[in-house]
Amino acid sequence: MSISAHAAPARPSAAMPRFASVAELIDKERPSLPVYALFPPAFKAAAKHFLDGFPGETMYAVKANHALPVVDHVHGAGIRHFDVASLAEVKLARERYPDAGLHFMAPVRIRGAAGEAHKKYGVRNFALDSEDELNTILRETGGDTDKTIAAALTLFVRLYVPADGALLELSSKFGIGTTAAAQLLRKIVQAGAKPALTFHVGSQCLHPKSYKTALARCAEVLQQARVELEALDVGGGFPGYYLNVTVPPLTEFFDAIREGLADLNLPKRAPVYCEPGRALVADGLSVITRVSLRRDYTVFINDGIYGSLNEYALQNWPVRYPLRIFSEGPDGKIVEKTGRVAPFKAFGPTCDTLDVLHYPIDLPETIGVGDWIEFQKLGAYSCALRTAFNGFYPDTFVEIVEAR
Repeated sequence: MSISAHAAPARPSAAMPRFASVAELIDKERPSLPVYALFPPAFKAAAKHFLDGFPGETMYAVKANHALPVVDHVHGAGIRHFDVASLAEVKLARERYPDAGLHFMAPVRIRGAAGEAHKKYGVRNFALDSEDELNTILRETGGDTDKTIAAALTLFVRLYVPADGALLELSSKFGIGTTAAAQLLRKIVQAGAKPALTFHVGSQCLHPKSYKTALARCAEVLQQARVELEALDVGGGFPGYYLNVTVPPLTEFFDAIREGLADLNLPKRAPVYCEPGRALVADGLSVITRVSLRRDYTVFINDGIYGSLNEYALQNWPVRYPLRIFSEGPDGKIVEKTGRVAPFKAFGPTCDTLDVLHYPIDLPETIGVGDWIEFQKLGAYSCALRTAFNGFYPDTFVEIVEAR
């Protein structure tokens, strides 16, 4: 089956084309459109790190990559809880994995979403950071008039914490201070629901101590609130391991969280959650692109910032993604192209001049039209943020047997 014409819809991994290596994929298919290459062992290894090392339950943040072949691999690797941030993600996770634990962790939802998530999909866990949202959740679920319904709700107050160790902050939109959080926890108890806390240290966090600092802030909240937590979610932010950034081992993050939890003295009945996205999927996917044109030290490729390469548009983003380049040799066989490299400007396939990677990429000086570029470690946010702008929408998936 050719995958070089129009991209087929994503399918469950069991029906997906499989290849021994990226080179074999290119050799057999010569794809002219972008291809998402999945590496099953990478998903398993990432999940194992969390399942074995994190002191609690691991949720997958679906927003990082909602493509079904990716989420299927995360679930298949043993993850059974999902951080869902929209009604569409709730529907996806519940219909795909009926027994999964779902946490609706967007602190502000579109009106009606909490009620439908509760009544139609059985969601009982919600995040919030205001009394208005508390009242909305109670009203939409029926917990404002039925104490039995309220008692089944676990409501996570989103606490503001500094993002000193993260490359992308996530505290300017959500999160409230310690005093306001303590007051909101008391109101949750008064409403008859279960009080819980959550925070987010920011995306691609590089400092394990950020989690311990955040947990110390949770202790301040509890000292003021004088309530017992029924659950705690330490959020996401766990990093991917890319080029050009120094990232401590995940074990150091887990150790920092353990130390912070020890000072909280949570009730034994209270579960502790984390919600990694990037860290669970980054290594599991490559994007295979092709060069359409070379003009001096500029290349035009078949994917760009409106597609899978959106993180190349982030301002002051120091991360660099590993690249491999493949070419057709004189005998017609596909070989990996090496040799002296140079910085190239790269344009995407759309008619928009803004469709350009915001920093040069290092490619072999001999790269030419028809060569393929494998962008590695793009499992996070590539599929999630792609658009159909100008009619381009990458959606072809294959599996690669080789280990990363």
